[in-house]
Amino acid sequence: MPICLSHQSALHYWLTKTEDECIPDCSEKRSIALMSASMREIKEAGLPLDFSKDDPLHVLVPSHEEQRNLRSVVTHLWRAKLPKGSLYQLSGMNLVCSPELAFVQMASCRSLVQCVEVGCHLTGKFAISDRGRGYAGKRAVLTTPEEMEAYLRQLFRVHGLVRAREALQYIVPNTASPMEVLLVMAFVLPPCLGGWDMPQVVANQRIDIDEELRPLVNERYFEGDLYLPTVRGNVEYDSYEFHTGKYRYDHTQTRRNILEAMDVKTVSATWGQLDTFEKFMTFMNMVKRRFGIERRNFTKEERKEQEKLYEQLTDRNSRLF
Repeated sequence: MPICLSHQSALHYWLTKTEDECIPDCSEKRSIALMSASMREIKEAGLPLDFSKDDPLHVLVPSHEEQRNLRSVVTHLWRAKLPKGSLYQLSGMNLVCSPELAFVQMASCRSLVQCVEVGCHLTGKFAISDRGRGYAGKRAVLTTPEEMEAYLRQLFRVHGLVRAREALQYIVPNTASPMEVLLVMAFVLPPCLGGWDMPQVVANQRIDIDEELRPLVNERYFEGDLYLPTVRGNVEYDSYEFHTGKYRYDHTQTRRNILEAMDVKTVSATWGQLDTFEKFMTFMNMVKRRFGIERRNFTKEERKEQEKLYEQLTDRNSRLF
């Protein structure tokens, strides 16, 4: 009988896919009535993930009879019919839950802030490692907030649905690194959840270059890492990996000069400016000052939430799955 990866295992499968890996075909199946969770069948299934007692496999089962107390497998009961596009085909007859369904499943066992983080990664343009954290390469987006919203409208009385809908309003697609996720969440979340009360932000927004400036870079447009359209402000995250070396240095400086010449105010972020919460606070205040955004006084409780968000998103030991 086939196996259906779900929850953390489905998230693991999707978030670690890099640009050189194929996306599986969507399955026509809308039911998991024939799914199994026997250890013998799991071992013979040739699944794409390793698992252990400390890092168990998560699978869907259709009935209580299929739920088993296995040391390295967690079974999740699902009886309802699934919307179209909920399952993707793996090897043999095995399946994996779609990014949209995995998002709802994670919303059933994660906080609202953690759900937003998961959503930003699912709609982002980068893969993470098997450790559940860190940058592992580029890839195409797996889904969009619009596709997620359309999927959620087809679900009813599903555990995690309310939280998933709430989290969706804060998800910014097209981020290109975990650090961009940190910054974008600090921008979009309300202060009671650790945000900084910033204007609308879009990730990797196309910014057309004035024709007279194009010869400097041989490009027609840039993509602003984090662009705030209402104040024409752009925050660039300059990683040590991708912004060192003569060519990269020249390109980064030229890009910044061109944006400033077009009246796009630019602030560059590096890890050295963000590696403590005190520095992060100073950086966020500098962004507001540079972009002409009114600064407000945060309450003691809001400051605690801001520090909590920062610690969560920079904790090297935390995992998304």
